[in-house]
Amino acid sequence: MVGDWKKFEGQFFQDNFPLQKFLGSTSYSAVFLTQTPPPEPKTLAIKFISSGAKADFHASLLRRASKLVHPNLLRLLPGGPCRLAGMDLVFGMMEYANQNLGQVIRRRPLTKKEAHELLESLLDALGYIHSEGFAHSHIKPSNIMAVGNQLKLSNDAVLPLGEPRPAYRPLDAYDPPEAGSAPVAPSNDVWSLAVTLLEVLTQQAPVSSLESRDDPAVPSTIPQPFFDIARNCLRRDPRLRWTTAQIKDALKSLPSNSPHLPQRSPPLNKQ
Repeated sequence: MVGDWKKFEGQFFQDNFPLQKFLGSTSYSAVFLTQTPPPEPKTLAIKFISSGAKADFHASLLRRASKLVHPNLLRLLPGGPCRLAGMDLVFGMMEYANQNLGQVIRRRPLTKKEAHELLESLLDALGYIHSEGFAHSHIKPSNIMAVGNQLKLSNDAVLPLGEPRPAYRPLDAYDPPEAGSAPVAPSNDVWSLAVTLLEVLTQQAPVSSLESRDDPAVPSTIPQPFFDIARNCLRRDPRLRWTTAQIKDALKSLPSNSPHLPQRSPPLNKQ
């Protein structure tokens, strides 16, 4: 894919959708701010994904993902194969969120109360995604959005359970050890959720060597029940990881009078 996506700002996609602002990119995708045509224009994010020879497969996957509707999932509108500047791509449009959790934790960690609310929202969304035969497959702070007062998880990267991970998407610090070789499973999301939990509490993702046979260490400063949740979700053997139901049960043990981590700036949904 091209390196300088910003040069497309101001152009129109399919004559109807202005690429108003370049929002970010990865090695295989790029996202722009756009707007639907009058008479009732709506601000959306449009994502372009490198498709290669599998455009129909990726377009079909986006169409299936667009049918996932949940209060804690960003609304995804189905797109399809397209060409932009000579590139074969697939596009999809989604609800626009002006802030993600990655931006927040660069400034401060979440409070214990905020982390509890975050987990509740994510577990509800994951329970729904898994029940529909998918795994999210890409949980990380930058994919957790604030839309008004609602926390929402992006859903443009969901994958069918039991299928291999796409070769075009590189592994990152949030992926479990088996991500590159085993079929997609709910246990993948449990690992990524735990990595995200530790990062929002400490502003630093845990480091896990692919060569190591040991489970990642959980800092002793992590308060309960988050310590137990992280420790039991970061098992290198996916069969030993807690399920989302077990995480929910552990969350119920959080005392209402537990001390909070210091709050250093406004809550997640505020700028």
